[in-house]
Amino acid sequence: MSVSMHRFLSSPLHRRAAQQLTTSNQQRWTSVITLSDADAVDKFRTINSKSVMYFTATWCPPCKMIAPIYTELATKYPDVAFGKVDVDENQDAAVEFQIQAVPTFVFSKNKESVNKFSGADKDQLEKLVQEL
Repeated sequence: MSVSMHRFLSSPLHRRAAQQLTTSNQQRWTSVITLSDADAVDKFRTINSKSVMYFTATWCPPCKMIAPIYTELATKYPDVAFGKVDVDENQDAAVEFQIQAVPTFVFSKNKESVNKFSGADKDQLEKLVQEL
């Protein structure tokens, strides 16, 4: 078993993914998953058919403003997986998704990116979550 696979299997992300299955085999989410490296991002996009990744930075005031709203949406829409990527800690993911500003949200359906927007507009954020 590779080191990265071992890390994933022993990670909170994997344990949470394994625990979130319901009888209908649809995963339900109620919190935001921190995606600390490129492997975590790749695996995150495969654990649920609908997902949102929130690219943020600790020094970003608009990110701090939208963060609690993003967390609320994770509770409100449990059929969508919500992930958070710190662009300073996970630069590979920021490059892969061509993040040029924070906050930026990337919306995926069946592992394919279907939408992306930058800014702290809560109405736009919720609208795009609903469209997934």
